[in-house]
Amino acid sequence: MRKIIILIVSILIYQISSSQETKDINLVGEWKFIELQDKDGKKQTKIPLNRWQKDAVEKVNRDSYVFHENGEYTSSNPLKSSSGTWYFDKLANEINLELRIDPEDPALESLKKHNLVKKRKDGFYYQKAVKKVILDYSEQTMTIQDRDEYVLLYERISS
Repeated sequence: MRKIIILIVSILIYQISSSQETKDINLVGEWKFIELQDKDGKKQTKIPLNRWQKDAVEKVNRDSYVFHENGEYTSSNPLKSSSGTWYFDKLANEINLELRIDPEDPALESLKKHNLVKKRKDGFYYQKAVKKVILDYSEQTMTIQDRDEYVLLYERISS
């Protein structure tokens, strides 16, 4: 009986570790933002903010992503689109997004002054990585931590 239990536990550990090892490969494709949910699983379209002791409301607008196999990504929402490089940190279970900044971008001088970008061989500047922690993942869906008590739900559109 003990041998059977050890065998079952070993198989489970192998399956868990092997599925986690392929997450970075499985992220490649198009991921559509579906909705933002609060800690109770309720869809939220507005988030109350308290900044500088003033109450405000943020209208939820999050990016959808296309992760390319070559480490490039594009993101878009109804207001903007952008691109850069991405990589998956297996230990932290997070996607790291490095936004590409055009050398002609008017904000570049301020970003350089505050040490937020680095120039690469391709002539573009890249912002320090924004980390997106994956809370739940399957081949077709992904849940990412947004802030404090909110999560973002994504659906795979294509691989």
